[in-house]
Amino acid sequence: MTRRLLRLCLFLALLLAPWHAAAVELRPGQGVPDLAAHLRYASDPGADLATMLNRFRTGQFGPDLDIHMLDSNYAPEAWAATELINASIADGRAPDPFAITLDIPVVSEVDLYLIREDGLTENLLTYSIFSAFDPAQHAATRLRTPIFEIAPQERVILLAHIKFGPFQSLQMALETPSELEGSTFSSGIALAAFYAFSVACLVFFVGFFLALRDWTSLFYALLYFFGLGLVAVTDGLLFRFLYPNRPDLQSAVGFFILFALSGSGFLLAGHGFGQNGAVRMARSVRALALLSALGFLASLASPGTYAAMAAYVLLGLMVVLALASGGAWRQRQGATHAISLWLAVATVLAILAVLVLTVTGWGGNAVQPALAIKLVYATLLIATITSFAAQFIMIRRQHAQAVAEKVAALEQEAKRSQELLEAEQNYSRARDLAQLRQRQLATASHDFRQPLASLRMTLDGLGDQVDPELRKRLGEAFDYMEELTGDYLSETAPDAPPPSHSGGEDEPYALSLILQTVHQMFHDEAVSRGLRLDMVESSATVTVPPIVLMRIVSNLVSNAVKYTRQGRVLIGVRRRATGPELWVCDTGPGMTAEQIETFRQEGQKGAQSEGHGLGLAVCFGLAQEHGLHLRVHSLPGRGTVFCLAAPPAA
Repeated sequence: MTRRLLRLCLFLALLLAPWHAAAVELRPGQGVPDLAAHLRYASDPGADLATMLNRFRTGQFGPDLDIHMLDSNYAPEAWAATELINASIADGRAPDPFAITLDIPVVSEVDLYLIREDGLTENLLTYSIFSAFDPAQHAATRLRTPIFEIAPQERVILLAHIKFGPFQSLQMALETPSELEGSTFSSGIALAAFYAFSVACLVFFVGFFLALRDWTSLFYALLYFFGLGLVAVTDGLLFRFLYPNRPDLQSAVGFFILFALSGSGFLLAGHGFGQNGAVRMARSVRALALLSALGFLASLASPGTYAAMAAYVLLGLMVVLALASGGAWRQRQGATHAISLWLAVATVLAILAVLVLTVTGWGGNAVQPALAIKLVYATLLIATITSFAAQFIMIRRQHAQAVAEKVAALEQEAKRSQELLEAEQNYSRARDLAQLRQRQLATASHDFRQPLASLRMTLDGLGDQVDPELRKRLGEAFDYMEELTGDYLSETAPDAPPPSHSGGEDEPYALSLILQTVHQMFHDEAVSRGLRLDMVESSATVTVPPIVLMRIVSNLVSNAVKYTRQGRVLIGVRRRATGPELWVCDTGPGMTAEQIETFRQEGQKGAQSEGHGLGLAVCFGLAQEHGLHLRVHSLPGRGTVFCLAAPPAA
């Protein structure tokens, strides 16, 4: 009886009330993807269906959905209506099938009516968040009606009574069965891709923590875990898969995830500040996590709009603090990829914008909260993953650089060890060779003394039969050779002290003695070769051991006489401010700089030499041992000059 009376009232209202709203024309086989753009709105919580239908027919519905969260502490409600007309030709064809889909995140209650021209009213959808989950009322994350038909040229009115949740956004579409099937399938694919990507990112954070023991990554994993839970609540997936028969848990679970999200964000921000030395700030931020826990307990006692708004305020504060601590963390970690920083800033601003539009209701249908939340969440994930990837790359580079430096140090150490080993081997060979030569020199000196003594005795026995001048020269030569062999024996004795490098003896003598002796020794040999051996007398005196000067000068003059083909050899002394210089000059073939450096080494000789390559090496060695400076100037084809600088007599 009541239903008949209701239908009669609706029929009379249709007949008597004028039509002011423009009808939406339907085409055969085509739906209306954005039916919300054609909706008109009114708000009157106490009105019934007949009253609101009459108001719609009389043009009392407006184009704007004028409600927001602060209207009540439960669920702001509104009426929405539009008129549809099937524009198909009435030629006896069958009615067209349609279904209505509604995308209203976390909606509390929905009643959707279809009023036909004859007053027949069909209740297409009755949904309540406090009822058990009904899969037939859902197409992926959207609410849907059963399939209904509209005959050609038929006019119908869609009238919806909606009690919104935290989001005052309404997306409505009129779809054919094939369109509904396609949109449901594509929506399911998109949802699967989004959640698979999100879970993979959470696994990445946990893996990063296990690999590096970086607690920041674990706090990020906790934050994004609750963030994904919030997205799942918005999509209705937790209700669908975890507690479909316990609708009484809806409010508690939703508020728990909201406050847990803000609390985990405060813990993350506090950890970031603590790592950067801001201990007092870290404690204050961690205390806000306790405030989130208290907010959840309050929501259990008084669930509704006010508790949700408190959660949104905490979320906004958490986002700001997390951004500040994240910037300090990036600065501590070093160079960070610029893309991650800009993504983080842009995403934080987007989060704040979504929160403001949600709390105030200013966004209306222009903002789709479910899509906006997913985009913000995915962008934040990408920004954070980029930051961690940049940090991981930096750690890898630092590790590779440290390994390279360690390898280089080991290679350098190995090279030094090899060089030390080679030096030790060379030293051992040189020591053995020196000992061998020392023994050979001692043996030769010892063996040479006996024939030398015999020659001196023979010279003494000749008496007056030898020319006095020749006798004098031979005597000086024998004295030089005996002194030379005596020095060799004393220097090669096992207990001999190291050679003195003091530069001379205390008793000074004239350099002319050395020059005269050497001149007498090589004069006849020079004449036999067609050379002139000239000497310039000098009165300069030195204290250098005479045997040293004799050995050096005799070697230099011997080489000059031996290798000079024509011209002369000149020996003499030049006085310098630093002391006398003993010069040996020749007009021989000369030497290049490379040859000079080669002949300074023992055993190195020229291609035409018949000696052992010791002459110049001995000269330079003796000069260095006794603090003398021997230098050479030579031009190939022009001759050579040797200058031996000796310290003056005291």
